[in-house]
Amino acid sequence: MSGKIVVIYDCPLKNCDKLWLRDVFAKRGYDIRAVFCRFRISNVEQRGKIGKLAARMLTLWQCLKGMAKSRKDDVVICWSQWSGLFFNMLPGAGKRYIISYNWLTPVRNEKTRFLYVNALQNKRLTAIINSSATRERILQGYGVEDTGNIVYIPDVFDDRGIFCPPIYGRNEKYCFSGGRANRDWELLFETAELCPQVTFKAVAAKSGWNSRLKVPENVSLYFDLGPEQYYELMEHSYMALYPLKEERVSGLINILKAVQMGKPVLTTKSSFTELYFPKEEEECLLPFGDVSGWKRMLEKIWQEKRPEYEIRVKRMQEHIQAGFTPESAAKRLDGIIAQCKGADKENGNEKTAG
Repeated sequence: MSGKIVVIYDCPLKNCDKLWLRDVFAKRGYDIRAVFCRFRISNVEQRGKIGKLAARMLTLWQCLKGMAKSRKDDVVICWSQWSGLFFNMLPGAGKRYIISYNWLTPVRNEKTRFLYVNALQNKRLTAIINSSATRERILQGYGVEDTGNIVYIPDVFDDRGIFCPPIYGRNEKYCFSGGRANRDWELLFETAELCPQVTFKAVAAKSGWNSRLKVPENVSLYFDLGPEQYYELMEHSYMALYPLKEERVSGLINILKAVQMGKPVLTTKSSFTELYFPKEEEECLLPFGDVSGWKRMLEKIWQEKRPEYEIRVKRMQEHIQAGFTPESAAKRLDGIIAQCKGADKENGNEKTAG
């Protein structure tokens, strides 16, 4: 491939859990450069209105650095949706091929709608979604035609980490739950109250937290922990719980991380979570708002003997290892790049930003 690939990340190198995106292309012989941020932008964004403004400014700065590292006909991969939107608006960006990762379910906002419409009309930009159901919601939400530049690629596991064997016996036995987007904390707390014999450790974002929620005595709640502390709590847990509030893509990286760490996982059944569970583990996918179902399954796994616990974890690990590899995502991205450059060649390199 002529030119190079520039990957724009939204976090520092030292705690980046998305390096597979850089590494798989380097292994395939591409000339690849990476742009890292001094701060984890998602953490900055949680600090109220000032935090959101600072996060947008940091994202724009990342895009400017990515522009400086790239040239005409290079491929720029933006890990966050916002960096893809901002990069697309920079002067000269239309001369690059843009792959914009992590496009989520649209949230109506007339102030930023033009960014999305402009990006989707750029024939050199490909928007990556991690749920096939998101495509139609994007097309309808922004009122644009389907030109084939919205591509579904499932989230994949981080191949820098191993798949840990399940550890059944622990001095401290607790359930872990965490995350920012779309978490149903009310359901989790109701479930905890119905399971007083179970201990919980939960990590949430302070920004936007509903202070009226009553935290049960058997729940230890933490706010805004860094990645190291967050994943340490996950790693030492007995099982992981991710209840979701609505049909909006979220929690997938947490599911993959927990499975790699050797944990059973309970989450909400949705069009985007079902894919990550083998048929034998479908009982761990629970309906939205089903407190009784969460109580039943949580208690079942909490009381399981070592053989049943280990079999459950190994099923999940084998399923993830078989279908959600970084290499599989790289092959899809290879195809996107080849298709875009091939189309440009056939049309005299006439495709530019919309």
